[in-house]
Amino acid sequence: MLAITARGGWRALNVSAACCHLQRGITTVSKSTKIGIVGCGNVGNAVAHNLVKNGYNVVAAFDTDSTTVGQMPMGIAHAKTPREVTEMTDVIVTGLPKPPNVKAAAEGPDGILTALKNDKVWIDHSTTDFQQTRVFSERARSQGGHVLEAPITGGLEALKKGQMVVHLGGDKEVAEAMEPLLKASYMGIFHVGGIGSAMIVKVVSNMLCCVNIIAMAEVLLLAKKADIDLKTFWDAIRMSAGDSFAWETGAPLIFNGTYDPGFTMALLCKDLQLGYDMARKYEVPMDMHQFALSIYYRTMYQFGGEAGCYTPPKTYEIAMKESLNIPNFRKWTYDNEIHKGSLIVTHENVE
Repeated sequence: MLAITARGGWRALNVSAACCHLQRGITTVSKSTKIGIVGCGNVGNAVAHNLVKNGYNVVAAFDTDSTTVGQMPMGIAHAKTPREVTEMTDVIVTGLPKPPNVKAAAEGPDGILTALKNDKVWIDHSTTDFQQTRVFSERARSQGGHVLEAPITGGLEALKKGQMVVHLGGDKEVAEAMEPLLKASYMGIFHVGGIGSAMIVKVVSNMLCCVNIIAMAEVLLLAKKADIDLKTFWDAIRMSAGDSFAWETGAPLIFNGTYDPGFTMALLCKDLQLGYDMARKYEVPMDMHQFALSIYYRTMYQFGGEAGCYTPPKTYEIAMKESLNIPNFRKWTYDNEIHKGSLIVTHENVE
């Protein structure tokens, strides 16, 4: 259980129709804080390894797929339920594929929320339904726990190197208390506002990226048809107003024929659908993004949900009977840096 600080004391939260709940100040996490992981796939596994590598105390993990739990760092107890992880720890970190997976882990007698009390903190890295997260947060508050939404961006390989950015939604005091733990995996920690605000940023970021990827397919084929060397073309755009993170990191994955930044078509279509649903809720027209959503769904139907999420350009290559693969990027890797508030990409092993 996290200790009460003299600085935090007791302070009243908003009065609900049911009751008035008091929130205690929580201490900043330390290397002795007990941490649990629920969801041991790509994100959960990478976060657990980053935490252990940085000396943090990861004590328990759970996943519905027991084989993924076996790939976690040595010494972590294999819990039987999300509730058991929560009971054993002070901070619970989740990274789950879709809103129904988050709901299943949160609710019910074996769920996280049942034991999320006594200033325990749930950090959710899932890209999920922000309205659902708001409901979970209110329940946690009513019983003395805390929820922090924490969607991440920057690519799986960057996460493994601690070079991703995390956007936080929730109580700022809680976010600040969790900051040392988050620094083990993220070079940028950005508190956006209340629950829901960070998820909107994450989903919109993915929506913009997808529009970029589709436009990239068109202009790369234009360059190919015009007999411009694609490596030269890529470098030229990098030095122009047309540059973007998607151009920097997406084009190399098209050039090397993988189309895969460690994220599937099914998951990205889920994110785009969340964005479209947000726009419908707030009655904002999304002509361009709705078109991008249809292209991504069509690509998923053609290549399957497990295809890399940068696969839409492949449909253009097939239609045009042209390949955008070039040899310069067979061993390509990249690093992320933050410079004056902007995310900067640097490249390695470009031939």
